[in-house]
Amino acid sequence: MQNVLQRVLQSMEGFGMHRLDTGRIFQRPRHHVWLASCLVGVGLTACGGGSGSTTVALSDALKVDTTYGEAGVATFPLGTPSFASLGVQPDGRLLIAGSRVAVPEAPSGFGSLLATQTFVVRMSADGNVDRGFGQNGEARFSVKGYESISDVRLQADGRILVAVQAHEPCFSPSYQTRCLTASGEPGTWHHTVVGLTANGAVDSTFGTQGIAEGFLSTNFSNLALAIQPDQKPVLLTSNDRPILQVFGRSLRRLSADGIPDAAFNQPTASQPPAPCEASGAAVLALLALRNGSIITAGQLGGRLYADPRSDPGLCVAVHAGATQAQTSGGWTSFGADLEEYQLASHPDGGFVVAARTCAGSDCHLSVAKFSANGALDTSFGDKGIERVALPANYRLKSFFVQSDESMKAFGAIEESAAAGTTARRFRAVWTSLTGNGALANNDTNVATSIQDRPTSAEPREVLRDGAGRWLVISSEEDSARNLVLKVVRTLGTSTGRS
Repeated sequence: MQNVLQRVLQSMEGFGMHRLDTGRIFQRPRHHVWLASCLVGVGLTACGGGSGSTTVALSDALKVDTTYGEAGVATFPLGTPSFASLGVQPDGRLLIAGSRVAVPEAPSGFGSLLATQTFVVRMSADGNVDRGFGQNGEARFSVKGYESISDVRLQADGRILVAVQAHEPCFSPSYQTRCLTASGEPGTWHHTVVGLTANGAVDSTFGTQGIAEGFLSTNFSNLALAIQPDQKPVLLTSNDRPILQVFGRSLRRLSADGIPDAAFNQPTASQPPAPCEASGAAVLALLALRNGSIITAGQLGGRLYADPRSDPGLCVAVHAGATQAQTSGGWTSFGADLEEYQLASHPDGGFVVAARTCAGSDCHLSVAKFSANGALDTSFGDKGIERVALPANYRLKSFFVQSDESMKAFGAIEESAAAGTTARRFRAVWTSLTGNGALANNDTNVATSIQDRPTSAEPREVLRDGAGRWLVISSEEDSARNLVLKVVRTLGTSTGRS
């Protein structure tokens, strides 16, 4: 046992995982709860207490599953790409999708787009590279030559869908000059979905030889992907024109096999005015509900408010029926500047918005609950919103609702670099809410300050597999400044506890 614990400590070195129980033990006035923290030591389990869940306490959920990787931790060298998109299969196999610059590199200038190699790697359920996937564990494909991965989703039959922003490789010697292809023509952004079989081959039965076109654009834009219950993929992108202060988001839907859904994609003159319109540039929030409705959300980008209460908050829209028209929704104000946000489905068929909101240095994790028709559920929290006070340097990474309606937020705090260094340092943060929006109040072993040291590993997100296990993911640079992905698998809500 001692050797196992030593391996956990060695593997966790640099991961920096601990949790902060954000004020759950205090009897406090609602909306004014300050931070308390709870140290998680070896295997993430040194802190007792619960999560407010009727099934599994957070301290139990964070116990490391030592059957995964090396004593519960798997690592994968990403090299030097931008951070990859991630997905998890029901059996616990992790999908890592990204792109890397092709070698040898072409001459580059400001704004040039070099040829890339796009990949999807699959980690097996034991934390090792799945060598039976693609070519020795890695699937590779190309759309236009330069690709940026935005999202990874799974269809029920095991097909893997990858949202890809693609462009022809091009060269631009200056900021003022268009990026021109080898033929001397300006390239175009293609927002696409690539289909892979469960074994990592390009699925020729999806779209046109594995590739489905979604949008064409002259500008780079964020892209999000969701799968509806009937297995139809839905793409969301921004159509902002910030210089003109024009904001908006656009949806496209494909058939389950990647054929454009003309009825959904074609706007009609009979569509009613949208309840609200906002930007999709900074964050693309897209959710497919089990009743077939689609939820999108956005804010007004690039604006500063002298009074944070003037921030209109989030434009939440419900799209239902045969077209992409908004059928209901509207603006939800959080009473402060809206800094970042995420959507999560709720077991009752509705959805939840988790956001980081700030008024100066007074910042909160703000959680709002909505019914499926986009109406704020005023029985949740305080008139529909629960607010948990957190430090201004907190960043929200993941948010999810469990089957018992309890909620978990996973975030990070960035701290000052160690003396004499410039390296970034992080701590991971967990926050629990009960189903009615109250902070979980049965965590009793709480310290009043953070006691474990920060590390260079940046928390990224939490993924859950079909067995209820949690993959807690971080990344950090190695000595050569290459990015390394770290995955700790915890027991989560799994019943297979030992």
